[in-house]
Amino acid sequence: MIARVQVANISYSKLLDPVSDIISSMESLIGGAFGSTTGDQRECFKRVHAYSWGLHTLVMDVITALGIENAATRPAVLERFNVLKHPALAALDNLSAGFDGPLSEEQRSVVDYALESVFSIEHMMSNIWQYSSLRHNLLDDADDEFAGAVLIDRLRAELKEIRLPAVDADFCVIGDETRLAYAFGELAHNIRRHAGVEQVSIAVQDYGYRVDITIYDKGAGFLNSDDEAFQPFWQGDDLAPGLGLGLYIARRHIEASGGKITLSSEPNRGALVRISLPTLP
Repeated sequence: MIARVQVANISYSKLLDPVSDIISSMESLIGGAFGSTTGDQRECFKRVHAYSWGLHTLVMDVITALGIENAATRPAVLERFNVLKHPALAALDNLSAGFDGPLSEEQRSVVDYALESVFSIEHMMSNIWQYSSLRHNLLDDADDEFAGAVLIDRLRAELKEIRLPAVDADFCVIGDETRLAYAFGELAHNIRRHAGVEQVSIAVQDYGYRVDITIYDKGAGFLNSDDEAFQPFWQGDDLAPGLGLGLYIARRHIEASGGKITLSSEPNRGALVRISLPTLP
Protein backbone atom coordinates (compact mmCIF):
# COMPACT_ATOMS: atom_id res chain seq x y z
CA MET A 1 0.00 0.00 0.00
CA ILE A 2 1.51 3.31 -1.07
CA ALA A 3 0.48 6.48 0.77
CA ARG A 4 -0.06 9.58 -1.27
CA VAL A 5 -1.44 13.08 -0.89
CA GLN A 6 -4.55 13.60 -2.96
CA VAL A 7 -6.16 16.73 -4.28
CA ALA A 8 -9.81 17.55 -3.73
CA ASN A 9 -11.18 16.69 -7.15
CA ILE A 10 -10.01 13.05 -6.90
CA SER A 11 -12.66 12.54 -4.22
CA TYR A 12 -15.63 14.00 -6.10
CA SER A 13 -16.83 10.63 -7.32
CA LYS A 14 -16.99 9.47 -3.71
CA LEU A 15 -19.61 12.13 -3.10
CA LEU A 16 -21.69 11.25 -6.14
CA ASP A 17 -21.41 7.45 -6.14
CA PRO A 18 -23.43 6.81 -2.95
CA VAL A 19 -26.24 9.07 -4.18
CA SER A 20 -26.27 7.39 -7.58
CA ASP A 21 -26.36 3.98 -5.87
CA ILE A 22 -29.46 4.95 -3.88
CA ILE A 23 -31.20 6.24 -7.02
CA SER A 24 -30.48 2.97 -8.91
CA SER A 25 -31.54 0.86 -5.92
CA MET A 26 -34.86 2.66 -5.56
CA GLU A 27 -35.54 2.37 -9.30
CA SER A 28 -34.98 -1.40 -9.06
CA LEU A 29 -37.30 -1.68 -6.05
CA ILE A 30 -40.00 0.41 -7.75
CA GLY A 31 -39.77 -1.81 -10.82
CA GLY A 32 -40.21 -4.97 -8.74
CA ALA A 33 -36.74 -6.35 -9.50
CA PHE A 34 -36.47 -7.79 -5.99
CA GLY A 35 -40.04 -8.98 -5.50
CA SER A 36 -43.56 -7.62 -5.16
CA THR A 37 -44.29 -4.58 -3.00
CA THR A 38 -47.28 -2.95 -1.34
CA GLY A 39 -48.56 0.45 -2.42
CA ASP A 40 -47.15 2.08 0.71
CA GLN A 41 -43.75 0.53 0.07
CA ARG A 42 -43.68 1.81 -3.50
CA GLU A 43 -44.58 5.29 -2.26
CA CYS A 44 -41.63 5.14 0.15
CA PHE A 45 -39.33 3.98 -2.66
CA LYS A 46 -40.53 6.85 -4.85
CA ARG A 47 -40.04 9.34 -2.02
CA VAL A 48 -36.47 8.21 -1.35
CA HIS A 49 -35.81 8.25 -5.11
CA ALA A 50 -37.01 11.85 -5.40
CA TYR A 51 -35.02 13.07 -2.39
CA SER A 52 -31.93 11.27 -3.69
CA TRP A 53 -32.15 13.18 -6.96
CA GLY A 54 -32.33 16.32 -4.86
CA LEU A 55 -29.16 15.23 -3.02
CA HIS A 56 -27.50 14.55 -6.36
CA THR A 57 -28.30 18.08 -7.53
CA LEU A 58 -27.00 19.53 -4.24
CA VAL A 59 -23.74 17.62 -4.45
CA MET A 60 -23.28 18.76 -8.05
CA ASP A 61 -23.87 22.35 -6.93
CA VAL A 62 -21.21 22.01 -4.26
CA ILE A 63 -18.74 20.50 -6.71
CA THR A 64 -19.33 22.73 -9.73
CA ALA A 65 -20.57 26.03 -8.31
CA LEU A 66 -18.95 26.33 -4.89
CA GLY A 67 -16.16 23.85 -4.51
CA ILE A 68 -15.92 22.02 -1.23
CA GLU A 69 -13.61 24.65 0.27
CA ASN A 70 -16.38 27.24 -0.01
CA ALA A 71 -19.38 25.17 1.08
CA ALA A 72 -19.59 26.73 4.55
CA THR A 73 -19.80 30.24 3.11
CA ARG A 74 -23.32 29.37 1.92
CA PRO A 75 -25.42 28.34 4.96
CA ALA A 76 -28.23 27.31 2.63
CA VAL A 77 -26.13 24.31 1.52
CA LEU A 78 -26.42 22.65 4.93
CA GLU A 79 -30.10 23.60 5.22
CA ARG A 80 -30.86 22.06 1.81
CA PHE A 81 -28.98 18.91 2.74
CA ASN A 82 -30.94 18.42 5.97
CA VAL A 83 -34.26 19.11 4.24
CA LEU A 84 -33.48 16.28 1.82
CA LYS A 85 -31.76 13.87 4.20
CA HIS A 86 -34.28 13.72 7.07
CA PRO A 87 -37.36 12.58 5.09
CA ALA A 88 -35.27 10.11 3.06
CA LEU A 89 -33.96 8.55 6.26
CA ALA A 90 -37.46 8.49 7.77
CA ALA A 91 -38.83 6.62 4.74
CA LEU A 92 -35.96 4.11 4.80
CA ASP A 93 -36.38 3.61 8.55
CA ASN A 94 -40.09 2.89 8.04
CA LEU A 95 -39.28 0.33 5.38
CA SER A 96 -36.57 -1.29 7.49
CA ALA A 97 -38.88 -1.52 10.51
CA GLY A 98 -41.63 -3.11 8.42
CA PHE A 99 -44.21 -0.39 9.07
CA ASP A 100 -45.32 -0.54 5.43
CA GLY A 101 -45.29 -4.33 5.20
CA PRO A 102 -42.68 -7.10 5.39
CA LEU A 103 -39.74 -7.00 3.01
CA SER A 104 -38.13 -9.95 1.29
CA GLU A 105 -34.54 -10.75 2.17
CA GLU A 106 -33.30 -9.12 -1.03
CA GLN A 107 -35.45 -6.03 -0.50
CA ARG A 108 -34.20 -5.67 3.08
CA SER A 109 -30.60 -5.92 1.86
CA VAL A 110 -31.21 -3.16 -0.67
CA VAL A 111 -32.88 -0.91 1.94
CA ASP A 112 -30.05 -1.53 4.43
CA TYR A 113 -27.54 -0.66 1.74
CA ALA A 114 -29.44 2.56 0.97
CA LEU A 115 -29.44 3.46 4.68
CA GLU A 116 -25.68 2.91 4.89
CA SER A 117 -25.23 5.06 1.78
CA VAL A 118 -27.22 7.91 3.33
CA PHE A 119 -25.08 7.75 6.48
CA SER A 120 -21.97 7.79 4.30
CA ILE A 121 -23.18 10.89 2.47
CA GLU A 122 -24.08 12.53 5.78
CA HIS A 123 -20.59 11.89 7.15
CA MET A 124 -18.87 13.26 4.06
CA MET A 125 -21.08 16.37 3.97
CA SER A 126 -20.35 16.96 7.65
CA ASN A 127 -16.62 16.73 6.96
CA ILE A 128 -16.92 19.09 4.01
CA TRP A 129 -18.74 21.61 6.20
CA GLN A 130 -16.11 21.34 8.97
CA TYR A 131 -13.24 21.56 6.50
CA SER A 132 -14.72 24.59 4.75
CA SER A 133 -15.42 26.30 8.08
CA LEU A 134 -11.83 25.76 9.18
CA ARG A 135 -10.46 27.04 5.88
CA HIS A 136 -12.43 30.27 6.29
CA ASN A 137 -11.94 30.60 10.08
CA LEU A 138 -15.70 30.41 10.63
CA LEU A 139 -15.47 28.27 13.78
CA ASP A 140 -15.18 29.83 17.23
CA ASP A 141 -13.38 27.54 19.67
CA ALA A 142 -14.46 27.94 23.28
CA ASP A 143 -12.15 27.84 26.30
CA ASP A 144 -14.49 26.05 28.68
CA GLU A 145 -14.04 23.16 31.08
CA PHE A 146 -15.97 19.94 30.57
CA ALA A 147 -15.83 16.31 31.70
CA GLY A 148 -13.37 14.18 29.75
CA ALA A 149 -15.89 11.34 29.83
CA VAL A 150 -17.60 13.13 26.91
CA LEU A 151 -14.64 12.28 24.69
CA ILE A 152 -14.46 8.65 25.80
CA ASP A 153 -18.21 8.28 25.29
CA ARG A 154 -17.90 9.71 21.77
CA LEU A 155 -15.18 7.19 20.99
CA ARG A 156 -17.30 4.31 22.26
CA ALA A 157 -20.44 5.49 20.43
CA GLU A 158 -18.66 5.89 17.09
CA LEU A 159 -16.76 2.62 17.35
CA LYS A 160 -20.15 0.86 17.55
CA GLU A 161 -19.51 -2.89 17.34
CA ILE A 162 -15.81 -2.54 18.27
CA ARG A 163 -15.14 -3.02 22.00
CA LEU A 164 -13.52 -0.23 24.00
CA PRO A 165 -12.47 -1.20 27.55
CA ALA A 166 -13.75 0.80 30.50
CA VAL A 167 -11.65 3.87 31.33
CA ASP A 168 -11.27 4.51 35.05
CA ALA A 169 -10.24 8.15 34.89
CA ASP A 170 -11.97 11.27 36.15
CA PHE A 171 -10.58 14.32 34.40
CA CYS A 172 -11.77 17.64 33.02
CA VAL A 173 -10.59 19.06 29.70
CA ILE A 174 -10.25 22.71 28.69
CA GLY A 175 -11.55 23.50 25.21
CA ASP A 176 -14.61 23.41 23.01
CA GLU A 177 -16.66 20.33 23.94
CA THR A 178 -18.43 20.10 20.58
CA ARG A 179 -15.26 20.45 18.47
CA LEU A 180 -13.21 18.04 20.57
CA ALA A 181 -16.02 15.48 20.63
CA TYR A 182 -16.20 15.75 16.84
CA ALA A 183 -12.43 15.16 16.66
CA PHE A 184 -12.65 12.03 18.78
CA GLY A 185 -15.58 10.85 16.69
CA GLU A 186 -13.45 11.18 13.55
CA LEU A 187 -10.63 9.19 15.14
CA ALA A 188 -13.05 6.40 16.05
CA HIS A 189 -14.67 6.55 12.61
CA ASN A 190 -11.30 5.97 10.96
CA ILE A 191 -10.59 2.99 13.20
CA ARG A 192 -14.00 1.46 12.53
CA ARG A 193 -13.75 1.87 8.76
CA HIS A 194 -10.12 0.90 8.23
CA ALA A 195 -8.53 -1.04 11.09
CA GLY A 196 -10.52 -4.28 10.86
CA VAL A 197 -10.33 -5.05 14.59
CA GLU A 198 -12.79 -6.21 17.25
CA GLN A 199 -11.28 -4.27 20.16
CA VAL A 200 -9.33 -1.06 20.68
CA SER A 201 -6.96 -0.39 23.58
CA ILE A 202 -7.06 2.94 25.41
CA ALA A 203 -5.04 4.46 28.23
CA VAL A 204 -5.50 7.76 30.07
CA GLN A 205 -2.84 9.48 32.18
CA ASP A 206 -3.77 12.63 34.10
CA TYR A 207 -0.86 14.89 35.05
CA GLY A 208 -2.93 17.57 36.76
CA TYR A 209 -2.29 20.24 34.11
CA ARG A 210 -2.71 18.02 31.06
CA VAL A 211 -4.12 14.62 30.19
CA ASP A 212 -2.59 12.18 27.73
CA ILE A 213 -4.94 9.79 25.91
CA THR A 214 -3.47 6.88 23.97
CA ILE A 215 -5.58 4.90 21.50
CA TYR A 216 -4.15 1.75 19.93
CA ASP A 217 -5.58 -0.69 17.44
CA LYS A 218 -3.75 -3.81 16.28
CA GLY A 219 -5.32 -3.54 12.85
CA ALA A 220 -4.37 -3.20 9.21
CA GLY A 221 -2.33 -0.03 9.72
CA PHE A 222 -0.92 2.03 6.86
CA LEU A 223 2.30 3.62 5.69
CA ASN A 224 2.63 6.95 7.51
CA SER A 225 5.52 9.40 7.40
CA ASP A 226 5.98 13.05 8.34
CA ASP A 227 2.35 13.37 9.54
CA GLU A 228 1.14 12.78 5.99
CA ALA A 229 -2.06 11.21 7.33
CA PHE A 230 -3.08 14.58 8.80
CA GLN A 231 -2.99 16.34 5.44
CA PRO A 232 -6.39 17.12 3.85
CA PHE A 233 -7.57 14.57 1.25
CA TRP A 234 -4.87 12.08 2.17
CA GLN A 235 -5.89 8.42 2.01
CA GLY A 236 -3.93 5.21 2.24
CA ASP A 237 -5.23 4.04 -1.13
CA ASP A 238 -7.61 5.19 -3.85
CA LEU A 239 -10.29 2.66 -2.89
CA ALA A 240 -10.63 3.84 0.72
CA PRO A 241 -14.09 5.20 1.60
CA GLY A 242 -14.56 8.81 2.64
CA LEU A 243 -12.84 12.01 1.54
CA GLY A 244 -9.65 11.84 3.62
CA LEU A 245 -10.62 14.83 5.78
CA GLY A 246 -11.31 13.21 9.16
CA LEU A 247 -7.79 13.14 10.60
CA TYR A 248 -7.07 16.65 9.30
CA ILE A 249 -10.21 17.99 11.02
CA ALA A 250 -9.40 16.09 14.23
CA ARG A 251 -5.93 17.61 14.41
CA ARG A 252 -7.18 21.14 13.77
CA HIS A 253 -9.81 20.90 16.53
CA ILE A 254 -7.36 19.39 19.02
CA GLU A 255 -4.68 21.98 18.30
CA ALA A 256 -7.26 24.81 18.53
CA SER A 257 -7.87 23.72 22.14
CA GLY A 258 -4.17 23.92 22.96
CA GLY A 259 -3.64 20.20 22.54
CA LYS A 260 -1.41 17.98 20.43
CA ILE A 261 -1.96 14.79 18.45
CA THR A 262 0.56 12.38 16.96
CA LEU A 263 0.03 9.18 15.00
CA SER A 264 2.30 6.21 14.38
CA SER A 265 1.34 3.39 12.03
CA GLU A 266 2.80 0.63 9.91
CA PRO A 267 1.04 -1.76 7.54
CA ASN A 268 -0.25 -4.86 9.37
CA ARG A 269 0.94 -3.53 12.74
CA GLY A 270 -1.93 -1.22 13.60
CA ALA A 271 -2.02 2.46 14.53
CA LEU A 272 -1.15 4.32 17.73
CA VAL A 273 -2.69 7.74 18.38
CA ARG A 274 -1.45 9.95 21.22
CA ILE A 275 -3.50 12.98 22.24
CA SER A 276 -2.47 15.54 24.85
CA LEU A 277 -5.06 18.05 26.09
CA PRO A 278 -4.86 20.82 28.70
CA THR A 279 -6.72 20.32 31.98
CA LEU A 280 -7.34 22.38 35.09
CA PRO A 281 -5.13 21.47 38.06
